[in-house]
Amino acid sequence: MPEVSVNDISLHYAAHGHGDPLLLIHGGWGLSINGFHYQEKTLVHDYRLIIPDRRGYGKSSHVTGFDADFHWQHADDLLKLLDALKIDRVRVWGHSDGAVIGAIMAILAPDRVRALVFEGGHLYNRKTESTLQMRQLYADPNTLPEAARTKLAHYHGEDYWPQVIRNWAGAWIELYQRDGDLYANRLAEIRSPVLIVHGAHDEHTPVSEMEELAHRILHARLTIYPNGGHSLHDQRETREACTQLVREFFAA
Repeated sequence: MPEVSVNDISLHYAAHGHGDPLLLIHGGWGLSINGFHYQEKTLVHDYRLIIPDRRGYGKSSHVTGFDADFHWQHADDLLKLLDALKIDRVRVWGHSDGAVIGAIMAILAPDRVRALVFEGGHLYNRKTESTLQMRQLYADPNTLPEAARTKLAHYHGEDYWPQVIRNWAGAWIELYQRDGDLYANRLAEIRSPVLIVHGAHDEHTPVSEMEELAHRILHARLTIYPNGGHSLHDQRETREACTQLVREFFAA
């Protein structure tokens, strides 16, 4: 697994396939949970897939906390990763926190994000639907189901995985103290086409929040999956249709 030094850390990433680059950005628990395994198999013949462990995840540098601006920090990390790989323009598919990071990349470097898929993401700083869960997990990550703990330990390390959960939960607890959105009211600066895909049964974000997000982005298209949850790309019932929709969007 290759590694590059960016800012003050090392980022590990996987690279598969050939062709135009496609950056896949994982959510808050890392690639061990809701990873892009299906897309690695189905899109590898279409794109050069770049799949990093973000700061604080997997084999990238470990950290002992995220602050409330972590999405912006991680967006800068990934732009520096593209610099190191000599990639000028890239398609981006982000899931959950990864979707937020992808949108911020498009704000910070509008000429570099060719197109963005925003899946299962967030608009507001305050996640009312998830705050209780965040507080419980920050207090005791071992309250997670055994299957999740096993995957997290295998991927992040037996001793480190609880810190991964606390980093994520602690940042969202801090974000709850802020009004407004995660993007400093700058979503209108996004110039690239954006496909927002969202599950009607997403437990973290209501459809109405994604409708508002789509309204704030000039070239945004919103697709709702009636039977979908938080991770459309990884959910057995939706992953094939979702991936095909993304393929068509990127090809347009």
